[in-house]
Amino acid sequence: MDILFHEKMYQNGYSEKKIEKIRKKIQKLSPKLNLFLITLPIGPEGILEIYWYPELLQPLYRRSPEKMIVVGIAASREDAYELVEQIIQDIGWNEGTISVRDYFEERVCYYPY
Repeated sequence: MDILFHEKMYQNGYSEKKIEKIRKKIQKLSPKLNLFLITLPIGPEGILEIYWYPELLQPLYRRSPEKMIVVGIAASREDAYELVEQIIQDIGWNEGTISVRDYFEERVCYYPY
């Protein structure tokens, strides 16, 4: 699975330097406890997905041909939920739907890990 980082990435208090270190650790497939990635949905359904980073080191995910686009990084699951809430508030509602994919695809600049 290819992991890409969106240029409009939400994060909870991480400095740009810390984000860069996290990207490098992900590139090296280093386990990083208490790191949660908020991604666009891998499939056609859904709004956002939250993954505990060590889960993505499992063979099932590593062999997947799908691209994972990270739109947020959080230190805890609770922080990840707060970021998801913030993302949804920033996007806003459009006639009862949330167009998360459209919001992020308008800013298409991905940084590979």
